[in-house]
Amino acid sequence: MTPSDKKTGHRPAPQATVRRALLGTALALLVAAPALAQSYPAKPVTIIVPFAAGGTVDRVARQIQQVLGGQLGQPVIVENRGGAGGTIGTAAVTKATPDGYTVGMVFDSYATEQHMYPHLPYAPGKDLTGVSYMVRSPMVLAVPEKAAFRTLQDYVQASKAGGISFASVGAGSSNHLAAELFHQTAGTQGTHIPYKGGGPAISDLLGGHVDSIIASLPLVLPHIQSGKLRALAVTAPARIPTLPKVPAIAESYPGFEIYSWVGMIAPTRMPADVRGRLAGAVTATLRDPAVVQRMNEAGFEVVAGDPEQMNQLVSAESQRWGQLIQSRKIVSE
Repeated sequence: MTPSDKKTGHRPAPQATVRRALLGTALALLVAAPALAQSYPAKPVTIIVPFAAGGTVDRVARQIQQVLGGQLGQPVIVENRGGAGGTIGTAAVTKATPDGYTVGMVFDSYATEQHMYPHLPYAPGKDLTGVSYMVRSPMVLAVPEKAAFRTLQDYVQASKAGGISFASVGAGSSNHLAAELFHQTAGTQGTHIPYKGGGPAISDLLGGHVDSIIASLPLVLPHIQSGKLRALAVTAPARIPTLPKVPAIAESYPGFEIYSWVGMIAPTRMPADVRGRLAGAVTATLRDPAVVQRMNEAGFEVVAGDPEQMNQLVSAESQRWGQLIQSRKIVSE
């Protein structure tokens, strides 16, 4: 009781007691928040890759795994949970305890999932938030080495004549959408041949069972370097150092530009200070000279963008590709 309470014999009103309790809780949380960030992580951190091992996202995760573990002071575990175009693994991230110990890595298809799957079990902008816009890479229009068309112009003419097919890793994937945008831009036609993953798509391309693919540079670069695939054009706004003799599509169709990208996400309910600690560790990892070199050699460009840059990227990509999906009437399989 206060001195006045003792004189009058009255006890504090229940509302006052509640207010004091709430104030005490708030102060405790303010004190605990910095301690939480300082203690994080106290155990291994798991990165869920929602695709099979060996794919683009998995490669990036494996490249950073050891160095990121050093930055965090705890082991980093990469867990592959493929299926349903990446939505199964991503859904697992939304269901994880939002304490920073389970996060996800996604690539460009993450921004288009909501347009392709009407019953998606999560909302990317509501249930998940960005941690890092990690890396990006231009895409390449590639054909088998024995293909009749040797230039972009040859490919365009063949497409206008009909009969050209293009592979993708699934309906609504970046490969699919990039090819659709190209044919829309060039005023040509192509037959979409979807596959369940990059491995089968590239295998059939190498075997001549499909005519072409527009794929991320890391996926096709080894085969281009070995001479098994021929690069006709790149989707960067200008020619790239890795393939200096290969023209940009923008040289023939100004403004044409597409990048494939990989980023890290986490549940939105993750404490801001924990997300900041994790984002800082990812940035430091991606700026490590050895990591940069490995990424560049594999065909990636390190971005190391912060959480807000990742969120802005997803929003812009969703709007851009959502319009194409609607206009081209693209549906999931």
